Amino acid sequence: MNQMHEVERHELTLGGLTTSYLAAGGPSAPPVVLLHDGTWGGAAETAWAGVIPLLATRYHVIAPDLYGYGRSSKMVQLDVAPYTFRLRQVAALLDAVGLGATPAHVVGNSFGGAMALRASTTPWFAWRMKSGVSIAGTGGPYRTKESLASLSQFDGTRADMLRIVRLLTGDFAGIEAHVDLRMRNASDPGHYRAVAAAGLPTPFATTERVDEYPESLRHVTVPLALVSGLDDDLVEPGWAGKIAQCARSCAVYEIEAKHSPNISDPEHTARLLADILATFEQ
Repeated sequence: MNQMHEVERHELTLGGLTTSYLAAGGPSAPPVVLLHDGTWGGAAETAWAGVIPLLATRYHVIAPDLYGYGRSSKMVQLDVAPYTFRLRQVAALLDAVGLGATPAHVVGNSFGGAMALRASTTPWFAWRMKSGVSIAGTGGPYRTKESLASLSQFDGTRADMLRIVRLLTGDFAGIEAHVDLRMRNASDPGHYRAVAAAGLPTPFATTERVDEYPESLRHVTVPLALVSGLDDDLVEPGWAGKIAQCARSCAVYEIEAKHSPNISDPEHTARLLADILATFEQ
């Protein structure tokens, strides 16, 4: 890759709510939207700081802090799926920065990867997509019970944040600084409650929504790619192959990594993403 580009932070008010985002790369380059994980302290910077400058040598990169995270509004909408209102946030952001009519590559890790897959099945968003790439995001199924239990709880201490980060990445050279960054994000007013809200129990009987995913991928025309870490303990082995069987056009890439290689090995991840996205530009 060529010389890395400077990353800038911007902030917009959309519908009375704040969306903060990182941007880099030439505005005339093909757009790439990076979506972060949904773990405590998550944000564009925690997920993609090392990847954005490298991808920006070829692409116009936009990485928002999703609602509830980072410097964006700590808003949650509890009467729809957690992907839905955040996809509307991303759509509004693309319109606001002049990319509403330009299909973008949508890349996500974990929850962000699930968002990318779900976006491809959502008619009002799918037309905005050049491609969808998920790193360890299944779209809902094939997550292990152990992972759901381990990631759903956070006691607010740095030691517990270190535990959570190790589940995502294992140990790596920058883990201590990464934990500190997540702790700062997690302690922002409203973040903890925004993330915890979806898991709050209710005393009322609820009717389960019919969810046709991943079968709904059979109708998707957006080309997809799935990146699966061979050492990822947070999802079931072979999850990517099962998802790919439901999609018309879906490539699977298996790598030696845990759940979030974009954090632990951003240089390798950026090279892999650049290679994947190049196949969609042909």
